[in-house]
Amino acid sequence: MQLTYYWKKKTILSFVAIILVVIIHNSAINQYNISPDFFTNLTTFIHNFFAYGISAIAVPIFFFISGISMFRNYRPNLYPQKLKSRIKTLLIPYLIWNIVGLLLAILYTYTPLSSIISGREFFEPTIKNILEGIFLYKYNFQFWFLYDLIIFVILAPIFNIMISKKWLGIIFGVIFLILPNFFNSFLNVNLYFIIFYFLGCFMGKHYLKLFTSPVTRKTALIATVCLILTVIIKLLSVYNILQLDTIPSLIVLIIMLISAWFSTDLFIPSLKQHKFTNEFFPIYALHTYFLATIIKLIYLFTPKTSLMLLINELISPTLTIIIIIVLARFWHQKLPKSYQLMFGRK
Repeated sequence: MQLTYYWKKKTILSFVAIILVVIIHNSAINQYNISPDFFTNLTTFIHNFFAYGISAIAVPIFFFISGISMFRNYRPNLYPQKLKSRIKTLLIPYLIWNIVGLLLAILYTYTPLSSIISGREFFEPTIKNILEGIFLYKYNFQFWFLYDLIIFVILAPIFNIMISKKWLGIIFGVIFLILPNFFNSFLNVNLYFIIFYFLGCFMGKHYLKLFTSPVTRKTALIATVCLILTVIIKLLSVYNILQLDTIPSLIVLIIMLISAWFSTDLFIPSLKQHKFTNEFFPIYALHTYFLATIIKLIYLFTPKTSLMLLINELISPTLTIIIIIVLARFWHQKLPKSYQLMFGRK
């Protein structure tokens, strides 16, 4: 029962998180050059609230869930089995979509596609660019997350040693918390987010029951208050009212993450899970292409007004999510084998 609830919560939170990722990548506001007025100010506030406020926990949620899932039943003898399953769910889709991104970059460079889609990198025909396109997501920028996750999976035995004892896990947790203050990356991995994966690993090993069962309503309400307060803090930092350095920013995000996890227990137990919530990976893989195209088309074929800017800001991510869900559901039903290959799940 506990794991059933966890998988339901994991799926719903992953779906919500990928919606927030789409919002983060919403660049409609950058298309327009309009003098400030009521609608531009409203659009800017909405964009900042979602893209830099509540959406700040989108990527940490994915790393946290991945850490819990990896270490909820981890044992050294299970490592080869877990590695094999991640080849299907992570590595193969990662390589396929990077190849797709590379081919689209070639089209973007040598065809009029750039007039419709903006914000993509042009392709220069060198061996280095081809290799970086396939293995280092050069033309599929959102796949940095999957790259980092693959590296974390490979390093699972090391993480397992780090969290073998609670006190040891706390020490390494503090190290990972302060590490981004000195180093930005290692093995091309963004070290800013390693703390969230490590936190998931630690909780999955030592406090699994706490994260696989719904908390009391009182606890969920307290978590909701904490979530609201941390979102406000993030917004204050966006408007430079409050200055947050790297470590305080990470601490705020950790509190926001944990608060979001437990606050959702207010509604998830009674919420019916729909099949479309399983389509978070297709949205992740496809949203940048659809989103940029929809934004550009609305911009090209509608008046260049502040009201239209607001409408574009709201409609583009909504249409992107709906179109991809419909496409993914159709793909899943009609071409299940290729769907499994491309998205890493049945």
